[in-house]
Amino acid sequence: MSESLTEPTTELTIVSILLVEHRILREIMHAMSDWLGAGISIAAMQERARVIAAALDAHALREEQELFNTLSARSPGARHLVDMMELVHQEVRDLFEELETAAEPVSRMWTILEMTEAHFVREEQEVFPLAEHLLSPQELARAEPTFA
Repeated sequence: MSESLTEPTTELTIVSILLVEHRILREIMHAMSDWLGAGISIAAMQERARVIAAALDAHALREEQELFNTLSARSPGARHLVDMMELVHQEVRDLFEELETAAEPVSRMWTILEMTEAHFVREEQEVFPLAEHLLSPQELARAEPTFA
């Protein structure tokens, strides 16, 4: 008795991928918030901050390369919004660099967490809906990942 199993098809878009990344990154940032509240040592905070910086940077690069480049060409308003998002990406990168030698690294880390959350909210409320409005389904589509 042979049964044909078909996997449900789910349409992946760059927006859906970025939203999942936001959820994951928020979990990581929440953990950092808990550690800061518990009085983590500066050395341990800086070590964990490097991991968060790498994850946020990979996410920001995906946004810039896979969404922002296409979106910014659609309208002056989209270009302005993308410019603002890229500016925050750079500010966060700069803050992570400063964290290594700052006199007040904990306050820098809190700033990063707050800026990043506000940035995610703005992307979710403004950038992603604009992308879904201005870009075609083909421009938003991403192939399903394959696993060997």
